[in-house]
Amino acid sequence: MKVRKILNNNVITSNNEFGQEIIIMGNGIGWRHKPGEPVDESKIEKIFHMDTATSTAKLKQLFLEVKIESIRASAEIIDYAKTHLGTELKKNIYITLTDHIDFAVERCSKGVSFKSALFYEIKTLYSKEYQVGLYALDIIKKHMGVTLPEEEAASIALHLVNAEYDGNMAHTEAAIDIVSSSLNVVRLLTGKAFDETSLDYQRFLTHLLFFAQRVLNNKTLDSQGDFLYNTMKENYPEEFWCAEKIVKYVKRQYKSDIGKEETTFLTVHIARITGGQKNNGKQP
Repeated sequence: MKVRKILNNNVITSNNEFGQEIIIMGNGIGWRHKPGEPVDESKIEKIFHMDTATSTAKLKQLFLEVKIESIRASAEIIDYAKTHLGTELKKNIYITLTDHIDFAVERCSKGVSFKSALFYEIKTLYSKEYQVGLYALDIIKKHMGVTLPEEEAASIALHLVNAEYDGNMAHTEAAIDIVSSSLNVVRLLTGKAFDETSLDYQRFLTHLLFFAQRVLNNKTLDSQGDFLYNTMKENYPEEFWCAEKIVKYVKRQYKSDIGKEETTFLTVHIARITGGQKNNGKQP
């Protein structure tokens, strides 16, 4: 390999055997070198190969702006996540996570606190990614000497979730918002606390997550008739009322057309987690 461009003392670009541009990180790998000279392969720590020229350009620009320790920490976290999650991650995470870590460390060093509004939802919904996020805090401390708060584990988990799926952070955050808002509606309207260790609660969370994905992908369930819908409405009026409130919120917030079947299954799950009883003649 030959040096294509020197970004700084620790980052250069080159071409792989297929002629594709790659970014190479290594301590001092760009020091006293010029384009066209052989790459000192003994100094290579990490090679980055992005999917498109646009993402390559973005990563090069980012590496000019962030600390090398942020790059090292991010790369180690991503390698660890791939192994422990057992899945490939979209390469854009090298951009988003590195940028996030660099900014989070800077913010922490200035004493600026951070609170994640979706901390508990992320921790519960994406427990595997959250555990990786917790380990990531140790990696960041090792490379950068900064102890980030536990809330950052949830933020890192969110980046991992985003990289596992469609690469759309707004989509991921919207899904979590739907889940969180739905849970809050049930808590508020029923006045009941959830047993978050119960199987019914875990099933409800899973149902809400898939409900959110259907809403955001405009693929909500089609009604298969009104019998079950009317049965749940009559027998579980309070839980049905909660389900309707959730559907109305989601329709308004996400401009989605949601049929009766979604309301029916929301009612079923709400009745399970709240210990709902059949209609005793009272209306909510």
